[in-house]
Amino acid sequence: MRISITTLGCKVNAYESNYYAQQLQEHGFKVVNSDEKADLCIINTCTVTNTAASKSRQKIHALKKRNPNALIVVVGCYAQNATREQREELKADLIIGAKYKNQLVSLIQSLIEEHQAKDLVGDISDFTQFEEMPIHVFESKHRAFLKIEDGCNQFCTYCAIPYARGPQRSLRFEQVVSIAKELAQKGHREIVLTGIHTGRYYDQGKTLSDLLKVLLEEVDENVYFRISSIEITEVDDALIDLMKHHKQLCHHLHIPVQSGCNKTLKRMNRPYTIEEFIARLDQIRKEIPDISISTDVICGFVQESDEEFQTTLKNMERCSFSFMHVFPYSKRNGTKASTMKGEIHGSVVKERVAQLLKLSSQLRYKDMMRFSPLEVLIEKQDPSGVYHGYSSQYHPVQIYSEKSLTGRIHCRWDRIENNVYIVNQKEGCLCD
Repeated sequence: MRISITTLGCKVNAYESNYYAQQLQEHGFKVVNSDEKADLCIINTCTVTNTAASKSRQKIHALKKRNPNALIVVVGCYAQNATREQREELKADLIIGAKYKNQLVSLIQSLIEEHQAKDLVGDISDFTQFEEMPIHVFESKHRAFLKIEDGCNQFCTYCAIPYARGPQRSLRFEQVVSIAKELAQKGHREIVLTGIHTGRYYDQGKTLSDLLKVLLEEVDENVYFRISSIEITEVDDALIDLMKHHKQLCHHLHIPVQSGCNKTLKRMNRPYTIEEFIARLDQIRKEIPDISISTDVICGFVQESDEEFQTTLKNMERCSFSFMHVFPYSKRNGTKASTMKGEIHGSVVKERVAQLLKLSSQLRYKDMMRFSPLEVLIEKQDPSGVYHGYSSQYHPVQIYSEKSLTGRIHCRWDRIENNVYIVNQKEGCLCD
Protein backbone atom coordinates (compact mmCIF):
# COMPACT_ATOMS: atom_id res chain seq x y z
CA MET A 1 0.00 0.00 0.00
CA ARG A 2 1.39 3.40 -1.02
CA ILE A 3 1.29 6.06 1.68
CA SER A 4 2.36 9.70 1.34
CA ILE A 5 3.21 12.01 4.24
CA THR A 6 2.87 15.79 3.88
CA THR A 7 4.43 17.89 6.64
CA LEU A 8 3.60 21.50 7.46
CA GLY A 9 5.05 23.65 10.22
CA CYS A 10 7.91 23.23 12.65
CA LYS A 11 10.88 20.91 13.13
CA VAL A 12 8.99 18.93 15.75
CA ASN A 13 6.36 18.14 13.11
CA ALA A 14 9.19 17.08 10.79
CA TYR A 15 10.54 14.80 13.51
CA GLU A 16 7.13 13.23 14.04
CA SER A 17 6.64 12.69 10.30
CA ASN A 18 10.02 10.95 10.20
CA TYR A 19 8.79 8.68 13.00
CA TYR A 20 5.58 7.90 11.11
CA ALA A 21 7.56 7.03 7.97
CA GLN A 22 9.86 4.63 9.81
CA GLN A 23 6.99 2.93 11.59
CA LEU A 24 5.00 2.52 8.37
CA GLN A 25 7.98 1.05 6.52
CA GLU A 26 8.63 -1.40 9.35
CA HIS A 27 5.04 -2.61 8.95
CA GLY A 28 5.38 -3.20 5.22
CA PHE A 29 3.88 0.01 3.81
CA LYS A 30 5.56 1.85 0.97
CA VAL A 31 6.12 5.52 1.78
CA VAL A 32 6.09 7.74 -1.33
CA ASN A 33 6.60 11.45 -1.93
CA SER A 34 3.61 13.69 -1.31
CA ASP A 35 3.42 14.62 -5.01
CA GLU A 36 3.06 10.96 -6.05
CA LYS A 37 -0.13 8.97 -6.32
CA ALA A 38 -1.01 7.28 -3.03
CA ASP A 39 -3.57 4.89 -1.54
CA LEU A 40 -3.50 6.77 1.77
CA CYS A 41 -2.43 10.35 2.44
CA ILE A 42 -1.23 11.59 5.84
CA ILE A 43 -1.22 15.34 6.39
CA ASN A 44 0.77 16.47 9.45
CA THR A 45 -0.79 19.87 10.08
CA CYS A 46 0.18 23.23 11.60
CA THR A 47 -1.93 25.88 13.32
CA VAL A 48 0.59 28.44 14.53
CA THR A 49 -1.10 31.22 12.52
CA ASN A 50 -4.36 31.67 10.61
CA THR A 51 -2.29 31.38 7.43
CA ALA A 52 -0.77 28.08 8.60
CA ALA A 53 -4.21 26.71 9.44
CA SER A 54 -5.48 27.77 6.02
CA LYS A 55 -2.52 26.07 4.31
CA SER A 56 -3.29 22.88 6.23
CA ARG A 57 -6.88 22.89 4.96
CA GLN A 58 -5.76 23.69 1.41
CA LYS A 59 -3.24 20.87 1.42
CA ILE A 60 -5.86 18.39 2.62
CA HIS A 61 -8.26 19.39 -0.16
CA ALA A 62 -5.48 19.34 -2.78
CA LEU A 63 -4.41 15.83 -1.83
CA LYS A 64 -8.01 14.62 -1.88
CA LYS A 65 -8.42 16.05 -5.38
CA ARG A 66 -5.17 14.48 -6.59
CA ASN A 67 -5.98 11.12 -4.96
CA PRO A 68 -9.80 10.85 -5.13
CA ASN A 69 -9.88 7.21 -4.00
CA ALA A 70 -7.28 7.51 -1.25
CA LEU A 71 -7.91 7.35 2.48
CA ILE A 72 -7.18 10.69 4.17
CA VAL A 73 -5.51 10.88 7.60
CA VAL A 74 -5.20 14.29 9.27
CA VAL A 75 -2.91 14.56 12.28
CA GLY A 76 -1.36 17.26 14.43
CA CYS A 77 -1.87 20.81 15.61
CA TYR A 78 -4.57 22.02 13.21
CA ALA A 79 -6.61 18.90 13.86
CA GLN A 80 -6.37 19.46 17.61
CA ASN A 81 -7.20 23.15 17.46
CA ALA A 82 -10.07 22.94 14.95
CA THR A 83 -13.69 22.90 16.07
CA ARG A 84 -15.78 19.78 15.53
CA GLU A 85 -17.56 21.51 12.65
CA GLN A 86 -14.23 22.38 11.01
CA ARG A 87 -13.03 18.81 11.38
CA GLU A 88 -16.25 17.46 9.87
CA GLU A 89 -15.77 19.74 6.86
CA LEU A 90 -12.45 18.01 6.14
CA LYS A 91 -14.25 14.73 5.42
CA ALA A 92 -11.17 12.83 6.52
CA ASP A 93 -11.14 9.11 7.29
CA LEU A 94 -9.01 9.43 10.43
CA ILE A 95 -8.30 12.55 12.52
CA ILE A 96 -5.71 12.55 15.31
CA GLY A 97 -4.82 15.61 17.39
CA ALA A 98 -2.15 15.81 20.08
CA LYS A 99 -2.81 12.32 21.43
CA TYR A 100 -2.44 8.84 19.90
CA LYS A 101 0.28 9.95 17.49
CA ASN A 102 2.49 7.03 18.49
CA GLN A 103 -0.42 4.70 17.65
CA LEU A 104 -0.81 6.04 14.13
CA VAL A 105 0.20 2.82 12.36
CA SER A 106 -2.17 0.58 14.30
CA LEU A 107 -4.96 3.11 13.80
CA ILE A 108 -4.29 3.11 10.05
CA GLN A 109 -4.36 -0.69 10.03
CA SER A 110 -7.73 -0.61 11.79
CA LEU A 111 -9.00 1.98 9.32
CA ILE A 112 -8.05 -0.24 6.38
CA GLU A 113 -9.67 -3.32 7.92
CA GLU A 114 -12.84 -1.72 9.31
CA HIS A 115 -13.48 1.12 6.80
CA GLN A 116 -14.77 3.12 9.76
CA ALA A 117 -13.99 6.84 9.94
CA LYS A 118 -12.75 8.05 13.34
CA ASP A 119 -12.21 11.44 14.97
CA LEU A 120 -9.92 10.92 17.99
CA VAL A 121 -9.42 14.56 18.99
CA GLY A 122 -9.97 14.97 22.73
CA ASP A 123 -9.70 17.62 25.44
CA ILE A 124 -6.18 19.04 25.31
CA SER A 125 -6.01 19.45 29.10
CA ASP A 126 -6.20 15.68 29.50
CA PHE A 127 -2.89 15.10 27.72
CA THR A 128 -0.43 14.78 30.60
CA GLN A 129 1.65 11.77 29.50
CA PHE A 130 4.52 12.05 27.04
CA GLU A 131 3.97 9.77 24.07
CA GLU A 132 7.23 8.05 23.16
CA MET A 133 8.11 8.37 19.46
CA PRO A 134 11.73 7.19 19.26
CA ILE A 135 13.59 7.28 15.96
CA HIS A 136 16.41 4.76 16.21
CA VAL A 137 18.35 5.66 13.08
CA PHE A 138 18.47 8.66 10.72
CA GLU A 139 19.20 8.21 7.04
CA SER A 140 22.23 10.49 6.94
CA LYS A 141 23.69 8.89 10.09
CA HIS A 142 25.40 12.20 10.87
CA ARG A 143 22.95 14.37 12.79
CA ALA A 144 20.12 12.75 14.76
CA PHE A 145 17.15 14.34 16.52
CA LEU A 146 15.76 13.17 19.83
CA LYS A 147 12.40 14.54 20.93
CA ILE A 148 12.49 14.81 24.71
CA GLU A 149 9.59 17.19 25.47
CA ASP A 150 6.17 18.20 24.19
CA GLY A 151 3.65 20.91 25.07
CA CYS A 152 3.97 24.40 26.51
CA ASN A 153 2.67 26.19 29.62
CA GLN A 154 3.89 29.70 28.76
CA PHE A 155 0.82 31.08 26.91
CA CYS A 156 2.42 33.94 25.02
CA THR A 157 -0.43 36.09 23.74
CA TYR A 158 0.37 35.48 20.05
CA CYS A 159 0.77 31.69 20.25
CA ALA A 160 -1.74 28.88 19.69
CA ILE A 161 0.67 26.04 20.49
CA PRO A 162 -0.41 25.48 24.14
CA TYR A 163 -3.95 24.93 22.84
CA ALA A 164 -2.76 22.59 20.08
CA ARG A 165 -0.13 20.53 21.91
CA GLY A 166 -1.25 20.75 25.50
CA PRO A 167 0.68 21.08 28.77
CA GLN A 168 4.39 20.36 29.16
CA ARG A 169 5.40 16.72 29.45
CA SER A 170 8.74 14.98 29.07
CA LEU A 171 10.24 11.69 27.90
CA ARG A 172 11.43 9.49 30.75
CA PHE A 173 15.00 10.27 31.81
CA GLU A 174 16.25 6.69 31.40
CA GLN A 175 14.63 6.43 27.98
CA VAL A 176 16.39 9.56 26.71
CA VAL A 177 19.76 8.16 27.77
CA SER A 178 18.98 4.75 26.25
CA ILE A 179 17.95 6.21 22.88
CA ALA A 180 20.98 8.51 22.79
CA LYS A 181 23.31 5.54 23.38
CA GLU A 182 21.60 3.59 20.61
CA LEU A 183 21.93 6.52 18.18
CA ALA A 184 25.61 6.77 19.04
CA GLN A 185 26.16 3.04 18.52
CA LYS A 186 24.59 3.32 15.06
CA GLY A 187 27.12 5.92 14.00
CA HIS A 188 25.43 9.28 14.56
CA ARG A 189 27.92 11.97 15.49
CA GLU A 190 25.57 14.70 16.70
CA ILE A 191 22.29 14.49 18.61
CA VAL A 192 19.91 17.44 18.74
CA LEU A 193 17.61 17.46 21.77
CA THR A 194 14.32 18.90 20.61
CA GLY A 195 10.80 19.66 21.78
CA ILE A 196 8.19 22.40 21.85
CA HIS A 197 9.71 23.88 25.01
CA THR A 198 12.94 21.92 25.31
CA GLY A 199 14.34 23.98 28.16
CA ARG A 200 11.46 22.93 30.39
CA TYR A 201 12.48 19.27 30.25
CA TYR A 202 11.69 17.74 33.65
CA ASP A 203 11.40 14.13 34.79
CA GLN A 204 11.73 12.58 38.25
CA GLY A 205 13.23 15.80 39.60
CA LYS A 206 15.77 15.95 36.76
CA THR A 207 16.16 19.11 34.67
CA LEU A 208 17.65 19.58 31.20
CA SER A 209 21.06 20.33 32.76
CA ASP A 210 20.87 17.11 34.80
CA LEU A 211 20.02 15.19 31.64
CA LEU A 212 22.88 16.70 29.64
CA LYS A 213 25.35 15.92 32.44
CA VAL A 214 24.46 12.23 32.30
CA LEU A 215 24.47 12.17 28.48
CA LEU A 216 27.96 13.68 28.43
CA GLU A 217 29.14 11.10 30.96
CA GLU A 218 27.54 7.97 29.49
CA VAL A 219 27.38 8.47 25.71
CA ASP A 220 30.42 8.00 23.43
CA GLU A 221 32.67 11.04 23.82
CA ASN A 222 32.82 11.45 20.02
CA VAL A 223 29.10 12.30 19.98
CA TYR A 224 28.20 15.97 20.33
CA PHE A 225 24.91 17.38 21.61
CA ARG A 226 22.87 20.42 20.62
CA ILE A 227 19.80 22.04 22.15
CA SER A 228 17.28 22.95 19.47
CA SER A 229 15.92 26.03 21.28
CA ILE A 230 15.80 27.32 24.83
CA GLU A 231 14.35 30.33 26.65
CA ILE A 232 16.69 32.82 28.33
CA THR A 233 15.05 32.09 31.71
CA GLU A 234 16.04 28.42 31.36
CA VAL A 235 19.76 28.89 30.68
CA ASP A 236 20.77 28.16 34.26
CA ASP A 237 24.25 28.26 35.78
CA ALA A 238 24.52 24.47 35.60
CA LEU A 239 23.97 24.51 31.83
CA ILE A 240 26.50 27.30 31.36
CA ASP A 241 29.05 25.35 33.39
CA LEU A 242 28.51 22.23 31.28
CA MET A 243 28.96 24.16 28.03
CA LYS A 244 32.05 25.85 29.43
CA HIS A 245 33.79 22.58 30.28
CA HIS A 246 32.53 20.16 27.60
CA LYS A 247 33.24 20.81 23.94
CA GLN A 248 30.81 17.96 23.15
CA LEU A 249 27.99 20.34 24.06
CA CYS A 250 28.02 22.53 20.94
CA HIS A 251 28.77 26.16 21.65
CA HIS A 252 25.60 27.48 20.10
CA LEU A 253 22.27 28.36 21.69
CA HIS A 254 19.10 29.45 19.94
CA ILE A 255 17.30 31.74 22.39
CA PRO A 256 14.07 33.39 21.14
CA VAL A 257 13.81 37.05 22.20
CA GLN A 258 10.72 37.92 20.03
CA SER A 259 11.10 41.66 20.65
CA GLY A 260 13.67 44.15 21.91
CA CYS A 261 11.13 46.53 23.42
CA ASN A 262 9.68 46.10 26.91
CA LYS A 263 6.26 47.46 25.95
CA THR A 264 6.00 44.92 23.16
CA LEU A 265 7.33 42.10 25.34
CA LYS A 266 4.67 42.88 27.95
CA ARG A 267 1.87 42.68 25.37
CA MET A 268 3.37 39.38 24.22
CA ASN A 269 3.40 38.07 27.82
CA ARG A 270 7.09 37.23 27.60
CA PRO A 271 8.64 36.49 31.04
CA TYR A 272 11.54 38.99 31.00
CA THR A 273 12.53 42.56 30.18
CA ILE A 274 15.04 43.28 27.45
CA GLU A 275 17.48 44.48 30.14
CA GLU A 276 17.22 41.11 31.90
CA PHE A 277 17.67 39.32 28.59
CA ILE A 278 20.80 41.29 27.69
CA ALA A 279 22.29 40.88 31.17
CA ARG A 280 21.97 37.11 30.89
CA LEU A 281 23.48 37.13 27.40
CA ASP A 282 26.45 39.05 28.77
CA GLN A 283 26.89 36.49 31.56
CA ILE A 284 26.74 33.55 29.13
CA ARG A 285 29.34 35.15 26.86
CA LYS A 286 31.60 36.02 29.78
CA GLU A 287 31.70 32.34 30.77
CA ILE A 288 31.77 30.93 27.20
CA PRO A 289 33.54 33.47 24.94
CA ASP A 290 33.34 31.30 21.79
CA ILE A 291 29.59 30.74 21.99
CA SER A 292 27.23 31.89 19.24
CA ILE A 293 23.67 32.82 20.14
CA SER A 294 20.89 33.08 17.55
CA THR A 295 17.29 34.15 18.07
CA ASP A 296 13.71 34.53 16.80
CA VAL A 297 12.09 37.96 16.38
CA ILE A 298 8.42 38.70 15.67
CA CYS A 299 8.03 41.86 13.61
CA GLY A 300 4.93 44.02 13.46
CA PHE A 301 3.20 42.67 16.56
CA VAL A 302 -0.11 44.30 17.48
CA GLN A 303 0.32 48.00 18.38
CA GLU A 304 4.07 48.00 17.61
CA SER A 305 4.79 51.70 17.02
CA ASP A 306 7.68 53.10 15.00
CA GLU A 307 9.35 54.01 18.28
CA GLU A 308 8.96 50.46 19.63
CA PHE A 309 10.38 48.98 16.45
CA GLN A 310 13.38 51.31 16.52
CA THR A 311 13.99 50.24 20.12
CA THR A 312 13.87 46.60 19.00
CA LEU A 313 16.23 47.28 16.09
CA LYS A 314 18.71 49.03 18.36
CA ASN A 315 18.61 46.30 20.98
CA MET A 316 18.96 43.49 18.42
CA GLU A 317 22.23 45.08 17.35
CA ARG A 318 23.25 45.42 21.00
CA CYS A 319 22.55 41.70 21.54
CA SER A 320 25.03 40.74 18.76
CA PHE A 321 23.14 37.61 17.78
CA SER A 322 24.83 35.22 15.36
CA PHE A 323 21.70 35.36 13.19
CA MET A 324 18.00 36.11 13.54
CA HIS A 325 14.95 34.23 12.30
CA VAL A 326 12.55 37.09 11.55
CA PHE A 327 8.81 36.41 11.41
CA PRO A 328 6.12 38.94 10.44
CA TYR A 329 3.37 38.78 13.05
CA SER A 330 0.45 36.72 11.83
CA LYS A 331 -2.86 36.64 13.65
CA ARG A 332 -4.14 33.37 15.10
CA ASN A 333 -7.78 33.16 16.15
CA GLY A 334 -8.28 31.99 19.71
CA THR A 335 -5.16 33.68 21.08
CA LYS A 336 -5.28 36.72 23.33
CA ALA A 337 -3.46 38.83 20.74
CA SER A 338 -6.20 38.12 18.18
CA THR A 339 -8.59 40.22 20.29
CA MET A 340 -6.21 43.18 20.57
CA LYS A 341 -6.78 46.24 18.43
CA GLY A 342 -4.01 47.97 16.52
CA GLU A 343 -2.88 45.66 13.71
CA ILE A 344 0.10 47.00 11.73
CA HIS A 345 -0.29 47.53 7.98
CA GLY A 346 1.36 44.83 5.88
CA SER A 347 3.60 47.24 3.98
CA VAL A 348 4.98 48.60 7.26
CA VAL A 349 5.62 45.09 8.56
CA LYS A 350 7.36 44.12 5.31
CA GLU A 351 9.73 47.09 5.59
CA ARG A 352 10.52 46.31 9.22
CA VAL A 353 11.22 42.67 8.36
CA ALA A 354 13.64 43.81 5.65
CA GLN A 355 15.53 46.00 8.13
CA LEU A 356 15.88 43.16 10.63
CA LEU A 357 16.99 40.69 7.95
CA LYS A 358 19.63 43.15 6.75
CA LEU A 359 20.87 43.47 10.33
CA SER A 360 20.83 39.69 10.73
CA SER A 361 23.09 39.27 7.70
CA GLN A 362 25.52 41.83 9.08
CA LEU A 363 25.54 40.17 12.50
CA ARG A 364 26.09 36.71 10.99
CA TYR A 365 29.12 37.90 9.01
CA LYS A 366 30.57 39.58 12.09
CA ASP A 367 30.07 36.46 14.20
CA MET A 368 31.52 34.14 11.54
CA MET A 369 34.68 36.23 11.35
CA ARG A 370 35.46 35.28 14.96
CA PHE A 371 36.18 31.62 14.26
CA SER A 372 39.14 29.82 12.68
CA PRO A 373 39.83 26.96 12.46
CA LEU A 374 36.35 25.46 12.35
CA GLU A 375 35.08 22.23 13.79
CA VAL A 376 32.59 20.95 11.20
CA LEU A 377 30.20 18.02 11.07
CA ILE A 378 30.05 16.81 7.45
CA GLU A 379 26.42 16.11 6.63
CA LYS A 380 26.27 15.46 2.90
CA GLN A 381 28.01 15.69 -0.46
CA ASP A 382 25.97 17.26 -3.24
CA PRO A 383 25.90 15.95 -6.87
CA SER A 384 28.68 18.35 -7.85
CA GLY A 385 30.95 16.88 -5.18
CA VAL A 386 30.83 19.76 -2.69
CA TYR A 387 30.64 18.78 0.98
CA HIS A 388 28.15 20.57 3.24
CA GLY A 389 28.01 20.82 7.02
CA TYR A 390 27.71 23.11 10.02
CA SER A 391 30.29 24.41 12.44
CA SER A 392 29.95 23.89 16.18
CA GLN A 393 28.52 27.45 16.32
CA TYR A 394 25.93 26.43 13.69
CA HIS A 395 27.23 28.39 10.75
CA PRO A 396 26.92 26.69 7.32
CA VAL A 397 30.09 25.42 5.65
CA GLN A 398 30.87 24.31 2.07
CA ILE A 399 34.06 22.35 1.48
CA TYR A 400 35.62 21.80 -1.94
CA SER A 401 37.85 18.76 -1.45
CA GLU A 402 39.12 15.90 -3.58
CA LYS A 403 39.79 14.03 -0.37
CA SER A 404 36.84 11.97 0.91
CA LEU A 405 35.39 13.61 4.02
CA THR A 406 33.12 12.19 6.69
CA GLY A 407 32.28 12.71 10.35
CA ARG A 408 33.66 15.71 12.24
CA ILE A 409 36.70 17.52 10.88
CA HIS A 410 38.74 20.64 11.56
CA CYS A 411 39.41 23.06 8.72
CA ARG A 412 40.40 26.64 7.91
CA TRP A 413 38.03 28.68 5.80
CA ASP A 414 39.07 30.54 2.70
CA ARG A 415 36.31 33.15 2.52
CA ILE A 416 32.73 33.90 3.57
CA GLU A 417 30.24 34.03 0.73
CA ASN A 418 26.50 34.71 1.23
CA ASN A 419 26.91 33.92 4.93
CA VAL A 420 28.50 30.54 4.20
CA TYR A 421 32.07 29.52 5.02
CA ILE A 422 33.88 28.43 1.85
CA VAL A 423 36.74 25.97 2.33
CA ASN A 424 38.95 25.20 -0.69
CA GLN A 425 41.26 22.22 -0.43
CA LYS A 426 44.82 23.43 -0.15
CA GLU A 427 47.83 22.70 2.00
CA GLY A 428 46.95 23.21 5.64
CA CYS A 429 43.24 23.90 5.15
CA LEU A 430 42.12 20.46 6.38
CA CYS A 431 43.59 20.09 9.84
CA ASP A 432 42.47 16.50 10.38
